Amino acid sequence: VVAVDPTKIVKSMRIYTMFPQMPNPLPLPSTPSHELQNEIVNRRHNMVQSGRNPHQDKYGRTYTHISTSNVSNTIHGIYFPIDVTTTTNLSSSNSLDANSDADADDLGLDLDLEIPPPAFDLFGTKEIKREWVSLEDLRVLDKDGMNISTEDTKPIFISGFIVRELVKEGVISSH
Repeated sequence: VVAVDPTKIVKSMRIYTMFPQMPNPLPLPSTPSHELQNEIVNRRHNMVQSGRNPHQDKYGRTYTHISTSNVSNTIHGIYFPIDVTTTTNLSSSNSLDANSDADADDLGLDLDLEIPPPAFDLFGTKEIKREWVSLEDLRVLDKDGMNISTEDTKPIFISGFIVRELVKEGVISSH
């Protein structure tokens, strides 16, 4: 049984936008893979050479990550961060803790304390084994675990930019 306090849920909500740095001009769909890889490697240099700002587009929107050499969409995400690590049987090796903005009790969620939330496959249709990955391995934090990383997280973790923002805001604790 889940009883939700809508006001508390809405107050915990965060909205983020991921805006990719794409090649200009976009390569043709028939472009060989070695040329696409070369484009990514040389994109920053080519942008500087052409006078294109590698940090933001001509409208002033800041890039959050480097896109692959194909069409990428701007992603808008609405996040409802709820810390369930203090109310369930989750592994103690995870990077979340009770310092989150809201935990299940604060939000009026009545969670079954004996059963951790399930992990699902990419399509959300099949339950899979839960795996914990450190914020350092996801490139959210530097290898020392003390500072926010500046590496592009997309090749490892598409939502790394958003998790960085949640760490900066103290929604996810890094310690």
